[in-house]
Amino acid sequence: MKLFYILTPSLISMGKIEDPIIVGGGPAGAYCAFELARKGVYAAVLDPSHPREKPCGGGISPSAIERFPFLGEFRSKGGTPATLKIISSTNQQIALIKNEGFNLSRQFLDEQIVKMATNNGAKLINERVFAVQRKQNFWQIKTDRQTMTTRILVGADGIRSLVRRKTVGHISRKNLGLAYGYFATGTENEPTTIKFVAGIPGYIWIFPRNNHSSIGIGSELKYGVALKRILDEFIHSYCPKMKVISKFSAMFPRATDPDFFTLPCAGNNWILVGDAAGHADPLTGEGILYALWSGKLAAEVLTEDKLNSYDKLWREQYGNCFKKRCTQRNTFYGK
Repeated sequence: MKLFYILTPSLISMGKIEDPIIVGGGPAGAYCAFELARKGVYAAVLDPSHPREKPCGGGISPSAIERFPFLGEFRSKGGTPATLKIISSTNQQIALIKNEGFNLSRQFLDEQIVKMATNNGAKLINERVFAVQRKQNFWQIKTDRQTMTTRILVGADGIRSLVRRKTVGHISRKNLGLAYGYFATGTENEPTTIKFVAGIPGYIWIFPRNNHSSIGIGSELKYGVALKRILDEFIHSYCPKMKVISKFSAMFPRATDPDFFTLPCAGNNWILVGDAAGHADPLTGEGILYALWSGKLAAEVLTEDKLNSYDKLWREQYGNCFKKRCTQRNTFYGK
């Protein structure tokens, strides 16, 4: 992809020119930058938060490993319980399944993907973006230190994406979920555990990592006020010796409306990936797989300068499945 500019005085005044700019350096943005760099396009990734842990279970599913085999190289750095335990909402049914995935600290995972990108030529700029605005056919991005300009803007800036708000609009509350939980010790020898919750479309998880666990609960945003109580009651009865390191809460994409996946995630000079696009499994909440997947697809259309083909690609490859899964919540959770 070769980009040419006519440097008029008005364009020069808009700030340093970078192309493309990716706002957000999590798995979606960093992997997009990595794939671009492999194709000779060196993006600037704006993110002030690395290194950081993210409110997330950190489960790496077999499907994610199959599609992105490099993830398997990190298995030894995470928790690899041999068993996946699934507990019904009534506690009367317990299934023990061979666990083919593993659990990983998001700080470690995100750092590794950023290194993949920067080692291949992408630039990580540790600055916070506080404003994006269209200027002529370009985007002006203001950080806490400078003003930059790009022809192509990639929004990988999470659930509260500035880029999304300036393009297709924010994600509505009915298509959001809430997670609450703890990073803790004392359950590292437990199997990876999923406990369905009576009365709500959600579940509790215990994801043992290397030297600690992520223990949390996730459901639709409207059930948020009950989540802490439900989780604490479970911990009191199931793992009372757990010792809390820190607690977390965060919103995440959890679409309930199939029409959500008919909204555009790209235009002539912008594209959304990962949580900014709302690309997470509507039933399970799995997001890492689709962060990488959307980042890869975005890099493909960017290098071919065919951004308008992005929506067709992600819908064909997983979006239409997401639409169907929106209608399966009651069956999946036994409501």
